[in-house]
Amino acid sequence: MSAMGDCELCGKMSVNTVKARYHKSIIESCNICIQKMNLVPQRVNTRSTARSLSVKSNKLHSRKKNLSNSKTLIDNFSRIITKKRGEKDLSKLELAKIAGVRLIDIQNIESGKILEDKVVQKIEKALVVDLFTEDSPLDNRRLKKSEHSGMTLGDFLDNGG
Repeated sequence: MSAMGDCELCGKMSVNTVKARYHKSIIESCNICIQKMNLVPQRVNTRSTARSLSVKSNKLHSRKKNLSNSKTLIDNFSRIITKKRGEKDLSKLELAKIAGVRLIDIQNIESGKILEDKVVQKIEKALVVDLFTEDSPLDNRRLKKSEHSGMTLGDFLDNGG
């Protein structure tokens, strides 16, 4: 099934595109690029499509929850969790049991993957550490124009530079 869109390989706009596997990624590509590069078009499975649509809507819903929240996850959360777990001399399995989360969640968050806020909050509570920071409003500043703007390239050339 093709849809109108932009080809991610050649950049053509408003052409019929098909999802195709390119290395380890799924991309939208025009038929010309698919033929030239011998790509394999992705099969459309109606069951998986319906399932993926429901998963996408759940992800969008969870993102909206995060947007309304005024806290964001700090940048180096995975290192902090690993360090705190080491300080408390806990294995990943022990931390998972204490926090009430799955072992795979601990493995994922320590590798740097961002999980749902609920899971992160459980780990945060178990390790007694702050992993969220308050969002601050954007810093808007105005610069004053100085009287001496310095030398420009035009000034340099005018002076015989």
